[in-house]
Amino acid sequence: MLFHIAKIKDETVNKVTDIINKNKKNFSDVSNGTTTQNGFQSSNIVSIFDNDLKKEMLDNQCLYQDIYHIHYIEYFNQGFQNKHNHFTSEEYSFILYLNDSVGDTIFSNKKISPEKGLLIIFDSSLDHAAEKSINKKVLVGAIKQKDILEKSELPYRKIIE
Repeated sequence: MLFHIAKIKDETVNKVTDIINKNKKNFSDVSNGTTTQNGFQSSNIVSIFDNDLKKEMLDNQCLYQDIYHIHYIEYFNQGFQNKHNHFTSEEYSFILYLNDSVGDTIFSNKKISPEKGLLIIFDSSLDHAAEKSINKKVLVGAIKQKDILEKSELPYRKIIE
């Protein structure tokens, strides 16, 4: 089961943040009805990143070629994620932390503290959640789209009761 943690160069994270800041006014907030609580979640913004930057974002892993969805999440005071997984939509997922913050990401047997440039690539079947946060900013990506997803199944995040 894939679970990869790496530290991405500040230069790369700063490039990503600059692109987001230049385009953010055009982002739609789609957080209503998702697992994001008390935060802003963009729709798919994968098109604003070129392949070279996607490669840098994924620590030069060959998986960058299969990224088909990226969304930006900015948590407001006490924002969090309900427990969920991405099993129905993709083979692998990633989280890239864009700043140092409070509010760990919780996997079944592991807690990850948000740190600028920290990258987690993981199997989409892994349940995860985010603790209450303060001003946490992340990119969440989907790698290797599954063919079984029907349009009627969107949003594709499965909430775990």
